[in-house]
Amino acid sequence: MKYPKIPLAQTVVELFKAKNIQHIVISPGSRNAPLTIGFTNDSYFKCYSVVDERSAAFFALGIAQQIKYPVAVVCTSGSAVLNYYPAVAEAFYSDIPLVVVSADRPKHLIGIGDGQTINQKNVFENHCLHSANLKLDIKDENNIPNDDDLPIFKNLEDRIERFLGLEKDIQSFNEEEINFAINKAILKKGPVHINVPFDEPLYELVDELKVKPKVTKIETKPKTVDSYTLQECLEHWNNAAKKMVLVGACPPGSIEQQWLDELAEDDSVMVLTETLSNLHHPDFFPCIDQLITPFTEEDQKLFQPDVLLTFGGMIVSKRIKSLLRKFQPKEHWHVDEKFAPDTFFC
Repeated sequence: MKYPKIPLAQTVVELFKAKNIQHIVISPGSRNAPLTIGFTNDSYFKCYSVVDERSAAFFALGIAQQIKYPVAVVCTSGSAVLNYYPAVAEAFYSDIPLVVVSADRPKHLIGIGDGQTINQKNVFENHCLHSANLKLDIKDENNIPNDDDLPIFKNLEDRIERFLGLEKDIQSFNEEEINFAINKAILKKGPVHINVPFDEPLYELVDELKVKPKVTKIETKPKTVDSYTLQECLEHWNNAAKKMVLVGACPPGSIEQQWLDELAEDDSVMVLTETLSNLHHPDFFPCIDQLITPFTEEDQKLFQPDVLLTFGGMIVSKRIKSLLRKFQPKEHWHVDEKFAPDTFFC
């Protein structure tokens, strides 16, 4: 089997394989050629070629949504990566593990007017769980900059020693960043960005791997709620005369049927489900807008819950958001591993 000659490309491919990221969506380009070579030459990966980057990102997003595991989308340098942003934002708000891998030019070519070059570092910062900005490989001791060298480094032996140390440090840094990004996508279910700089030549091949990257295991901590909080919530729930459960987008089968039945049997609970909730029960209200549109001011006030329990993705219905912002519940509980948005200002 042939491998890309560039060690950083080998490192990315090998760590993706070790982390069982099998689906790779690639948009053609030159700067990402080392990655394309690495992924397509390994039969472990299922590679898809999608020319348009925006379409490629949503294609990858759909696969990740279905398999509930990270899918990679790979592009060349420059403005190509910006076309991924709509899908990245969707992945961020929909909790979908998407791994964006952008090839980049070396640092010394950025900001000097070189073609197909932008500042790609942290480009998805506001809608990304982690941005891994990898470092360029050191190919040989001649690549070490001389501008700030101390006199001791003018000695060839010392320069070689420095080169070997830097090479090891850079490789370790890159391995840690790739591991961290992938683990974050797996654990937190969201998008991450890995920016990979390559210098030319880009198309050289070798017969053997030069690297054997370290694989960092995922550390999981048990998710628990302390007994005091549970007891307090239970008391508030039982004492509330009117309780509303509002469900946003959820994957199919996210809640067991027995819990749905228990909610339906409680006369003090009203369950409103949006179309994307994938929850179905004869005693639930799936057509929220159709239900509340005819309400008078007095009806809306009567509809006001004491406790509002929400889970799933963002609520689409403008009418229910408007109603609950005007007639706010006394308490709003949102069940989520990441954050609790104050959608209804209460």
